[in-house]
Amino acid sequence: MVDRQTKRFVGLVAAAALVAAGLSARVGLGFDEYSLQAAGFFALLGALASVLAYNLPRDAAGNISFIPLLSAAAIAPSLSVVLACTLAVTLAEVMHRREFVKAVFNISQTSLAIAVAVLIYHALGGTPLSPSQNQPIFPFMVAFTAFFIVNTACVSGVIAVSQHQRFLGIWWQNTRGALVYDFFAIPAVYGFAFVYAKFDAGWCAALALPLFGLRQLYKTNWQLERINEELLQVMVAAIEARDPYTSGHSQRVAEYAGIVARSAGVGARSVGRLAMAGLLHDIGKIYEEFAPILRKPGRLTAEEFEIMKTHSEKGARLVAKVSQLRDLVGPIRSHHEAWDGSGYPDGLQGSAIPLWARVIAFADTIDAMTTDRPYREALDADTVRAELVRESGTQFDPVIARRLTSDEHWSEMAVAISRNIASRRSPTHAIPAVRLVGERAQARA
Repeated sequence: MVDRQTKRFVGLVAAAALVAAGLSARVGLGFDEYSLQAAGFFALLGALASVLAYNLPRDAAGNISFIPLLSAAAIAPSLSVVLACTLAVTLAEVMHRREFVKAVFNISQTSLAIAVAVLIYHALGGTPLSPSQNQPIFPFMVAFTAFFIVNTACVSGVIAVSQHQRFLGIWWQNTRGALVYDFFAIPAVYGFAFVYAKFDAGWCAALALPLFGLRQLYKTNWQLERINEELLQVMVAAIEARDPYTSGHSQRVAEYAGIVARSAGVGARSVGRLAMAGLLHDIGKIYEEFAPILRKPGRLTAEEFEIMKTHSEKGARLVAKVSQLRDLVGPIRSHHEAWDGSGYPDGLQGSAIPLWARVIAFADTIDAMTTDRPYREALDADTVRAELVRESGTQFDPVIARRLTSDEHWSEMAVAISRNIASRRSPTHAIPAVRLVGERAQARA
């Protein structure tokens, strides 16, 4: 179910799209034969790209329809392009049988982004692209940027409203991974428009074929990677099913590890792998010897605890058998090491502990403290923060602890903690954050 606030936000986006479309009519209708042909051609390519969209995690879909749609805006910046793009997205939404509110949102946010791009292109002196005259690239670049700002703002906004989270945090999380891909998409958009203007639609269509082919190859590779990740998640969930108090533990550790990693300054490309290590950190518990201990309701004996301490070594040996996961061996083996050397299995101390293992140690402890137990309720975010500060330099890396518990970074962690505690006590179906990975995101059924 879509709540009232989300519907209101979608309504505002739809109203803004109508206003922007009306304003684009004032700068040019574009109903001449050339403009209509260009708008129709690129809208058809855009519709094809939208139909070929593939599902991303967390209620999103990726596609490259923005390339032909923005190319149309450069060829014929007018109302005709806005209407053609709206029709193209509408066709794709109907074919996907999207839920009504999500379809309205996808159509509206695309129409709004295109209309704003057209208005800015005109405002900066941009004219329909033509090979017969030199045209400044600046209006095109700004219009291109405006399209992506509107797109990401709308997508992040609907997530923030539906989840009751901070807009800026979601926007940055969704956008930072796509910036490089967006930058390299500029030549593709401009190239499509230039080829159409200099030659004809046939040449432009020939150029689109290899682009769509490469995209389908990317889609296949991405889906294979996603299937592998989901199989790992199923396996982890099966392990955790043995203990009712750790259900979802590894997924939460993966989420928290990403937050801790960003606060520690880990590079964006490494955060995903680190989160994967967080997901698999307890995989050693798959062995049957741990099953009765995990099901035990009371405290563990000294002998049982010694057995449990072997799970990190066993997990590391398991992961080492998979060539694509060998960079995760160290973090999984060492995630129970302590900064002062009192941890296990190797008694490592300080910076000798792998950085990723130090990050997972924070995430693992945070989830343990924020999980309801028979002998206590989950601790709130403020209490957890104070505990991390207290154990800084003893159990935890003091530099990471200082960064994580700073006001700048702790707010994101506090939101995640509160959301996870609430979801376990009263499960909801809010739309989680969408990550844009080189392609535009849309709401997915």
